[in-house]
Amino acid sequence: MGSPTVRQVYALAAALCERAGEEFPETREAASETIERLRIENGHPAPRLHDIPPRRGKRAKRDLHSRVAQALADEMS
Repeated sequence: MGSPTVRQVYALAAALCERAGEEFPETREAASETIERLRIENGHPAPRLHDIPPRRGKRAKRDLHSRVAQALADEMS
């Protein structure tokens, strides 16, 4: 079946932001700030996004999108 598409990840993120009363970020910087703030508010044990070395390649992007979607779903539930 495969991983969610980028479009699905964005739709999920937008829906979760709306549910939580969060404004959907318009820039990468704003997204990073929002993610970090939500992680801190939720007591998330994972390191901040800028503490993780970037992975390269198409599969890495797909894996990142899946992890971001899962993290958003976990944090919003």
